[in-house]
Amino acid sequence: MRVGIFGTGAIGSLLAFKLSKTGNKPFIYSRGESLLALQERGIIVHSHDSIHVLTPIEYSILDSKQTLDIAIICCKQNSVSELVMIAENQLASDGVVIAIQNGLGHLNRIASVVGKGRVIGACVTHGSNRIGPVEIQLGGEGKIVIGPLDSEKFSVRTGLYEKVIEMLDEANLSPVPVANILPSIWEKLLLNLAINPISAICGVRNGVLLSSPLNELAISVMREGAMVAEYEGINIDFEKLENSLNEVLKATAENRCSMLQDVMHGVPTEVDWICGAIVEKAEIHGIPVPMTQTLWNLVHGLSM
Repeated sequence: MRVGIFGTGAIGSLLAFKLSKTGNKPFIYSRGESLLALQERGIIVHSHDSIHVLTPIEYSILDSKQTLDIAIICCKQNSVSELVMIAENQLASDGVVIAIQNGLGHLNRIASVVGKGRVIGACVTHGSNRIGPVEIQLGGEGKIVIGPLDSEKFSVRTGLYEKVIEMLDEANLSPVPVANILPSIWEKLLLNLAINPISAICGVRNGVLLSSPLNELAISVMREGAMVAEYEGINIDFEKLENSLNEVLKATAENRCSMLQDVMHGVPTEVDWICGAIVEKAEIHGIPVPMTQTLWNLVHGLSM
């Protein structure tokens, strides 16, 4: 299969590295200093006891000549619309887009370009920290929950979805297929809501949120978000979600979350699609979410 990876941050670099080790040579779309690094020396992956280098002969830089079966969009939310337009030009008519973003809104934006029946959503919990242009530090092992945006309208090539799952499994990415991806998108959103803004504001690694008083704050703000999810028709098992939060914090204790990394690097965060999305949904339903609103304001204040 011809797999294109659009975005070479923490997750894009992880996927390129993992997929290449199965013999599947990915096509990578990147720009700026990341593109230069890809052309010159490849992707550098640090694990706890070694350093691996994915050399330029193990992947291809995407150009206009390739036709892709799968386009994996793993950029930040603010680049989704631009990159899906580029991907759509190179995607086979019966190909599929896999979207891996934090927050809400990206699936519908992608569907507006390629059609609802060609969109797969995914939530990644593998730990990966960007430490430089296409250079990452691996964190805790996780999984990829994956499923169609709309299973009733799903209309890609016969057998392609099954091949995607098989490909991810061969790459040791632990795929978990689901019939409806939206509950998982919301669960990931709520976990991000609990972790990212607090870690970014306090400047701490994930594991610090296991301790009081930050753990209580994380749980409280996640409860606000869960209330909004219920009004949106998403059933949330909060006890299970709270357990998942603490499991993620333990598994990624040494990680700096993506929002903290963005703050450290002086680049825009995804707070508008995490805290902002919750606040906007809450306003529609007339629900007060004061903690989420405060975190949203504080993260914006970090860039002033």
